[in-house]
Amino acid sequence: MSYDEPTLMTRPRLRGPSVADLNVWFVLLVVLLLGAVVRIAPLSSSDYPLNDGGLFARMSSDLAANGFLIPGFTGYNGGAIPFAYPPLGLYLTAGIDTLLGVDPIETLRWLPAAFSAASVLAMYLLAAELLRSRWRGVIAAAAFALMPRSYLWLIVGGGATRALGLFFALLAVRQGVVMLRHLRSRDIVATAILGGLTGLAHPQAAVFLGLSLLTVPAFHIAPGRRVASVVRIALAAVGALLVASPWLLAVVIIHGPAPLLAAGQTGLDLGIGASQLLGLAFADTPVFDLMTALGVLGILVRIARRQWMIPVWLVLTILIDPRAGMTYATVPLALSVVPILGELIARMAPAHGATATLEAATVPVVLRRHPALAILAVLLLFVSLRTAARTAVAETSPLHGLQPDHVAAMGWVRDNTGAEATFSVVTGGSWERDYLSEWFPVLARRTSVATVQGSEWRGFSAFLRRLAIYRQLQECGLGTAACLGEWAKGWELPQSYVFLPKASLFGPSSPTDCCPALRETLMISAQYRVIYDGPGATIFAPTD
Repeated sequence: MSYDEPTLMTRPRLRGPSVADLNVWFVLLVVLLLGAVVRIAPLSSSDYPLNDGGLFARMSSDLAANGFLIPGFTGYNGGAIPFAYPPLGLYLTAGIDTLLGVDPIETLRWLPAAFSAASVLAMYLLAAELLRSRWRGVIAAAAFALMPRSYLWLIVGGGATRALGLFFALLAVRQGVVMLRHLRSRDIVATAILGGLTGLAHPQAAVFLGLSLLTVPAFHIAPGRRVASVVRIALAAVGALLVASPWLLAVVIIHGPAPLLAAGQTGLDLGIGASQLLGLAFADTPVFDLMTALGVLGILVRIARRQWMIPVWLVLTILIDPRAGMTYATVPLALSVVPILGELIARMAPAHGATATLEAATVPVVLRRHPALAILAVLLLFVSLRTAARTAVAETSPLHGLQPDHVAAMGWVRDNTGAEATFSVVTGGSWERDYLSEWFPVLARRTSVATVQGSEWRGFSAFLRRLAIYRQLQECGLGTAACLGEWAKGWELPQSYVFLPKASLFGPSSPTDCCPALRETLMISAQYRVIYDGPGATIFAPTD
């Protein structure tokens, strides 16, 4: 067995000399601070939550207005969306808003980044337990902290549920490893509670947790413990369902199982998952990411050593859930950085036969005595922070958000159009990164006919229909006014107002006008008239 191969048959050594303890906690503190910096820094680009979160802002408000009892439907974008989303993040948001008297928009700006930063510590706890070493845990946590995919979709507004789900999932996997290693009843209870909280936070986090607790022990259960381990996993799963049962029962009683099943279908696509694996899409980041590259190299090293657990874990994570698998794949990838960086560190600062080791000397002394190790640390830090900075402004990154002019234009819509008015919001973007389409129903308080968010809870066919409507509408961003008429006629939609935003929407490298031809042809079209052409947007009303 190689030095970093995880096992469930050996209790990890979690104690060492006092100097070693201080070194571990010092380096871990640095890692946690770095993880917090790369997650909090992008928030400065907008006074509002990055990217999405509009649906959750409205659901949190609905929850508070209903006395913190789950309502049947949310009033978001017309009010026909079942309130079936896992509610833990919504309860936290609504509770903070109520206690502090703040708007959910402000809470959703900061809360996701806080949970994402806390996930770095959870990653350390998992890695230290699984790899039987605090130092290996620190290396894995550092890799995880600096991988952009570990936070890209978690520090945005919608991360109030996503980041919370990953945080509890990491803790639950770690507790599951403890449960299988020691076979104690209290560990079953703890795993069940954390598993239930994971399911109450985010559905895809629950899928990742289930995959993890089936994959990890499958390779490292002692022969004499297999039956007992399977029984404990089953008991923990039942306990997790009991923890989540109040929400599940409320949804099933009001709506039946249809919304839950429909939402599950939107993420499950083995064909897409296989395509992403074969294309190494999990390593495809907006800019080159050294930590992810080291993780891929580590996967290859593990395969060469016939250490199958973590490679299989990575494959199943992406294959089963291609929609969110890229985020959860950072966990096995970060674990796979350990044999690469661990080997480099071991060669640069030997544990034996040297006067300054991490077991006997403080970190500053070790770095002075081993300058190659100091150079490696500086280079890794420089490249990783540069990657984080470039990722934050990349056009394909989700780390972009509303600007004051956009909010002002939506406020004009709220104050100057009828409550029954419907709008076509055209940005030319993809629905996952189209923050204007998601926030429009909240800030303008008008229906957006093509917004996708929330439609997955209305049924799989409703989701596919709304997705097709949205994509065809955004294609009109490259067309003319005639495209809008054909689009509305093709989907049998009534003519609606048109909201065309101004300025660069997806970072400084994106076009300053998303839809120049459409804007110009709408200006001279007999079917539309301009009712607003000011900061943030041009708004057209149908003449009919």
